Amino acid sequence: MSQQKLSDLSGNDRYIEGRHRGVKNDRIFRILLSHVEDNLTKYRIAKLAEAQQIHVSLFLRRLERSHLVSGTRVIDLKGLLLEWSRLQVKFNSRSFLLKDILNLLPNTNLEYALTTYQAETMVNHYLFPTRTDLYIRVGECERWHEFLVSQGALVGGGNVKLKWYDDHVFDNLFIINGYRIVSIPQLIVDLIREGGVTVQAAEMMMNNYHSLMKLNQLEMIGSDQHRPWSKQIE
Repeated sequence: MSQQKLSDLSGNDRYIEGRHRGVKNDRIFRILLSHVEDNLTKYRIAKLAEAQQIHVSLFLRRLERSHLVSGTRVIDLKGLLLEWSRLQVKFNSRSFLLKDILNLLPNTNLEYALTTYQAETMVNHYLFPTRTDLYIRVGECERWHEFLVSQGALVGGGNVKLKWYDDHVFDNLFIINGYRIVSIPQLIVDLIREGGVTVQAAEMMMNNYHSLMKLNQLEMIGSDQHRPWSKQIE
């Protein structure tokens, strides 16, 4: 079957194409901001993002016109983080009410990465953790549902939110006190998107970005930054 032109796609197909492109851009933002001191090639970025090199080149050109990057080098760190936070990527979520999920996480082999309130508290020590947000792997929602319900969780609005949309959100995650946390740039962007007092925490972290990235790299799981979930995790 011959490849369709974008203008020939149906409304639903255009949505899928746009969402797909948004996820690729999301990955590119994460890669650039995780390697601010590295000299990545466009080819390497395309490999890490699992995107076509032409897509990477066009996207970098757009960022360059906004004076956020020069080639593949980040020249406006805060500006690039803010630009990423404006990218709309649709994710799925499910909420639960559970007394203390932190006591359960060390006892599960399900993959997760903490973000927003709980993650910020462990890394930056500013926010009170009113809610525990976790990214989980695409396709594992039902396994998490069964696990949490078996531990007494109630389904619906509560203090625990599971989120999933792209497994690359796990790239460059690291460990603090035995808990798995999203990469520093991902955490900052999630805090900005949350809004309110969490934006203040994001600003604090942006001002301390390079030190936090050293912590991120020091405590990162495995040596493969593209797929940090490794056999080292039991």
